[in-house]
Amino acid sequence: MPQNLLVVVGAGVLPDRLMSAACHDLARALDALLVQEGCGQPPHPLLQTLTEMSSSATEPFTLLQISGDAAVDESGHGSWLDALAAWRCSVLMLAEPRSDGRFAGIVRASVALAHELNLSLVGLAQMGGTWSPELRRTDGLPWCGCLQGPDDDPAGLVSCLRLRWQATARAAVAGQV
Repeated sequence: MPQNLLVVVGAGVLPDRLMSAACHDLARALDALLVQEGCGQPPHPLLQTLTEMSSSATEPFTLLQISGDAAVDESGHGSWLDALAAWRCSVLMLAEPRSDGRFAGIVRASVALAHELNLSLVGLAQMGGTWSPELRRTDGLPWCGCLQGPDDDPAGLVSCLRLRWQATARAAVAGQV
């Protein structure tokens, strides 16, 4: 599992402009190098390069933003979600709320697919809208926080990500023993 790499995908297709802004904010909060890629590109060559880079403790932390629908094989070389699961990359999903503050079924479906693929999903981040911790707890989904909204809290989101990331890394190491 690459220790210095976090991959950000959308739960479904998200507007590029919003996703890019959210990833820039997150990269700044994580003090990470931001790499942006589209789903039309083959995943394995880039993941191999980033994995080799992230295996060194001296390399900077990298945030990889994947634009488009990561569950669809757009390149003819497999979907990004399949590749991320195979490379055991830690993944954060971004989800945009509907106008009524709730989330479309694609968010639950994306989390279910992540579990089915045994993806190292560290959590979900709400992108925009009003953050309601009480409602998010009732969703039963692994929410970490909100970006790009009136309740934007990159520090809280980063803290949640770091805790879950450590737990994911420990579980991966325990599974290799």
